[in-house]
Amino acid sequence: MLHTPVQLVAVIHHKLACQPPLNRTRRRRRLSGDNQRANMAAFLPRMLSFGKNTKALLNGLRLSAAPAQQYSVQVSKYGETVTHTGQVYDENDVRRARFVGRQKEVNENFAINLVAEEPVTHIESRVVSCDGGGGALGHPKVYINLDKETKIGTCGYCGLQFKQKHHH
Repeated sequence: MLHTPVQLVAVIHHKLACQPPLNRTRRRRRLSGDNQRANMAAFLPRMLSFGKNTKALLNGLRLSAAPAQQYSVQVSKYGETVTHTGQVYDENDVRRARFVGRQKEVNENFAINLVAEEPVTHIESRVVSCDGGGGALGHPKVYINLDKETKIGTCGYCGLQFKQKHHH
């Protein structure tokens, strides 16, 4: 079946916009979605060089096939709040449908910032145990050595910091 250049651009544009999720068994061997789109967008000028209006068609296609960028600021260029993982969706992304008609709610008290605000706990013994507060909300008990005078021991699970209080 022969296709006109306009039909080919429409088919390829549809494939770029509607990429199926990657199969878990082939995830290592395949390129990521952004790399696939970039490779396909780079291939289009060679494939469609025979059309009269190819340049006009490809200009619109390149704009829609541009890979998404990560932002390090707290508010994206679309005005939505960025989560602690840096999750921002494009304006035309289908994953934004869950926020239609309401504002995206993001907890601005990230756990890593709250743990950093906790003061260092001074302990008189050389070894301290930390279980994260115990109970169901805690973590497995770990023992932290505080032998050196300048050493601050940090729990690997919850990030609490301990320092030995020397009494000489």
